[in-house]
Amino acid sequence: MWILRRLLRYSVMLAALALCLSSGRGEAQPWQYLGQDSGRFRVIFCDQDAGTVPELWEVLRTRIPVVEQRLQLSLADTVSFLITPSPEEWRRLTAGTPLWANGLARPEIGIAILKSPRFNARYGRSLGVTAVHEYVHLLVKSGAPSAEIPRWLDEGLAQVLAEQMDYRDDALIGRAAVSGRLFGLRGIEGLMGMNDEAARQGYAEAAIAVGWMEKRWGMAGISNLIHAVRQGQPFDEAFRTIFGLTTGAFEADYLDYVTKHYRISFLGDVETWVASAFVVLVLAAGVAVFLRRRRILQRWKHEESRVREPADGSAPPYTINYTVVRGRLQERMEGASPGDEPPGDEPPAGN
Repeated sequence: MWILRRLLRYSVMLAALALCLSSGRGEAQPWQYLGQDSGRFRVIFCDQDAGTVPELWEVLRTRIPVVEQRLQLSLADTVSFLITPSPEEWRRLTAGTPLWANGLARPEIGIAILKSPRFNARYGRSLGVTAVHEYVHLLVKSGAPSAEIPRWLDEGLAQVLAEQMDYRDDALIGRAAVSGRLFGLRGIEGLMGMNDEAARQGYAEAAIAVGWMEKRWGMAGISNLIHAVRQGQPFDEAFRTIFGLTTGAFEADYLDYVTKHYRISFLGDVETWVASAFVVLVLAAGVAVFLRRRRILQRWKHEESRVREPADGSAPPYTINYTVVRGRLQERMEGASPGDEPPGDEPPAGN
């Protein structure tokens, strides 16, 4: 019976893979795909990406057994890793997937679809890490299509087991904690509809939640939870049975933990401090210019007032003091004889 199930699974997987690799309109496929098998894994790639395959094989060989041992799970069927050679091929095979995604897991057919490092420069050096991330999704969900595994646990496990956390995520969570913009575990359910920045925060929160669970109950406790849910037990019930805590209470504790712990990391956020220093410098420069212009205007007003109102009370230079002129004219008129002509222009001379 198990042989028939395995043959049926292989048939479905190969049919789905053939459907992915063929054009939806029956046109000739421009990419020539190659394949390498190791029994447990199959890597499908184009000749242009052949240089990335050896490193990917090394990651699969060394990292995946560790992941399986930590979760106490394994997949008996062959898992395929398909490296898409171009953005157009990625969009064709993963229609509806957000642009920021680096990989996509298809647990129902045992395939992980990855972006080629040639057009995914931002994460090109972590092709193997992305493969491990997607393998965790396959490991958790394959063979249990009805399992109620929330997105925060699924993505958090993939992040933690693929070791994808870094300081930038801590700084991002620190800013969100300070500004009160944390999503919370329920908010992460809408992850696939978020933009790039919000998705980064969602992944980081999921990883922090799973990391905190591991500190409290160990990976063995998380593994027990995954096994219980895969066996058909409702997630909330399994969580309460294993950890003695409701999911609502856990989320409240998680938010309190993040707010207290990651608010401190805001102090070490280099990006924020650089941006703040830039703003302070711009404001300081603006204030300096304002004060300089104000001093210049005050100096101009002072100089103008000195010209209009001399400090010693004398008449300003190059002006006429009419009071003095009238007084002198009056003195000349009083000292003149009756027959004298008033001062002024001389009468014209006669012929």
